[in-house]
Amino acid sequence: MDKALKAQILKTAAVEATEAVSQLRQQLAIREVSGLLFFCSSSYNLKELSINLCQAFDFPIVGCTTAGEISDTMESNSIVALAFNANNFAFHHHLIEDLADFKLSDAMKIANEIENSLKFSDDYVINKNFGFLLTDGLSKVEEKLTALIYQALGGVNILGGSAADDTSERTQVYCSGKFYSNASVFTLIEIKDSFGIFRIQHFIPTQKELITTQVDFQNRVVNEINGMPAAIAYADANNLDVNNLSQLDFATYPLMLNIADQWYIRSIARVREDFSLQFHCAIDFGLPLSIGKGVDMVKTIEKEVNEILESFDEIYFTLGCDCIFRKLEIVDKNHQKRIEPLLKKINFIGFNSFGEQYNGIHFNQTMVGITVGKAKNIDA
Repeated sequence: MDKALKAQILKTAAVEATEAVSQLRQQLAIREVSGLLFFCSSSYNLKELSINLCQAFDFPIVGCTTAGEISDTMESNSIVALAFNANNFAFHHHLIEDLADFKLSDAMKIANEIENSLKFSDDYVINKNFGFLLTDGLSKVEEKLTALIYQALGGVNILGGSAADDTSERTQVYCSGKFYSNASVFTLIEIKDSFGIFRIQHFIPTQKELITTQVDFQNRVVNEINGMPAAIAYADANNLDVNNLSQLDFATYPLMLNIADQWYIRSIARVREDFSLQFHCAIDFGLPLSIGKGVDMVKTIEKEVNEILESFDEIYFTLGCDCIFRKLEIVDKNHQKRIEPLLKKINFIGFNSFGEQYNGIHFNQTMVGITVGKAKNIDA
């Protein structure tokens, strides 16, 4: 056992849940673990996986299903996990099941309960705590949930991702020995060292602007854009065939929204039979949406990685969520071999998500992350 490890990344590509958990257990080299985060393919027998996790580990475990697992390589049909040393990290997790009726008072209750159980301080210290949110990616409530929890925590940094799968049929989160649909798990992690958070997207807005003119807000459906069936208007603006719109088209020509002078991506999930568009994010009537133009994805990641390396003397891990649409582009352009070495430099661990959260805002086609370690000129 290695007492010096502050945190440890574990991974397995074993097909059967029993063997996968056994391999994770064998890799674990931290004596006292405060908690573990894991991200798994939905191809596993999740009931069997739950049973084996409970039998193998006696500390808090939080996780979710994914559309791809990421560590030093980009994988599918695997499990990646991050274990926290109890000497350096405290782990506080809360399951949220009643997503539809979740209110600010509920978020405040969670915040108060966590504050009363803090181990390294008596109250929230902004630069010594961060929140990690995992939510059923088909629940359609990430905007409300993220905003309320961020408000309740009074400025504590929060990032997270929407649980995903390979079929958009059943996305689940894991907490306290069980997988849940239509649920979320919020985890606050106390740290003794330093961290930095980031958000990466590689699109800039163009002059092509579309206005949503008929919207089903509750279901995240846009029926009309510019007074036309939404899919037809979108296809015409991008010189695409409306009858053959693909996920790769949506990834290549995303729609962008300006919020407080910052641009965020609102991704299209699919075309419906009536040529309306299903979105992965909340979408409203009368929104001015600009079609995005991609710049070099690899260079944007490389720039962020270099800035992280310049800021830290030692990196324990970088925990992050990367949108499934970015994965589609990475695979289409064969970027894996260029991106994987960059992520390895910052000890990346995370998953491909159906949406990303960052300090109270939910969006798509973005990588969000937090790097934890010993910062330069700060830690001895």
